[in-house]
Amino acid sequence: MKSDVQRWEAKYLGAELAPTLRVDSLLARYIDTQADQSRALDVAAGTCHAAVYLALQGFQVTALDCSAAGLALGQRLAKREGVAIEICEFDLDESVLPNGPWSVVCCLRYLNRSLFVQMAKGLAPGGVLILKTFNVHHLAKTPSFSPEYVLQPGELASAFLMLETIELADGDDPQENTSWIVARRPR
Repeated sequence: MKSDVQRWEAKYLGAELAPTLRVDSLLARYIDTQADQSRALDVAAGTCHAAVYLALQGFQVTALDCSAAGLALGQRLAKREGVAIEICEFDLDESVLPNGPWSVVCCLRYLNRSLFVQMAKGLAPGGVLILKTFNVHHLAKTPSFSPEYVLQPGELASAFLMLETIELADGDDPQENTSWIVARRPR
C-alpha cells in the first residue's frame, strides 16, 4: 500500500495549476476576525490556495504539506497572484508543527487529531484557528473514504475547549458532510 505521502505526491504530479484562486467560504468569512495580520500557518496546504489567499490579505504565510509537487503548484499560484509564501515540505504524521506564535492557523480538508493541541498552543493570544474537514456523514456519500479520517459529532467542541469558539458546526446535521470550528485563543 502506498504511503499517504506517495499518494499525494502522485496526485499533484499530474495536476495543473488552477485557473483561478479557490477560497474556502469559511476562511473568506472569518479572516477579517483577526486584526493582527502578521503570521499565518496553512496546515496540509496542498496546492496552497488558502496560503495564497492569506498572503493576499497581508499575512506572512508558511504553507506545510507532504507533497513537493503540490507545494510547487502553490508557489506558481502565489507568483501568479503577486504574493510570496514560504513553503515547507513536511510529513505531518512524522513531525511537530513549526513554532508560533501564529495569528492564524488554517487547516482545511485534513484530519490529524494529534495536531489539535499543537494548533491551539501555536496561536498567539487573540489568534484564530480555522479548521474544517469531513465528518462521519461523508461516509454515506463516499463509502470508500477511510473512517479514520472523519470527525465524529461533538469531536471539535471537546478538542478545542482551551479556545473561545466563534463558530462551530460539529457534525450534528446528517445533511452536512463537513464539520468546522473557528476559535480564538484568549488574550
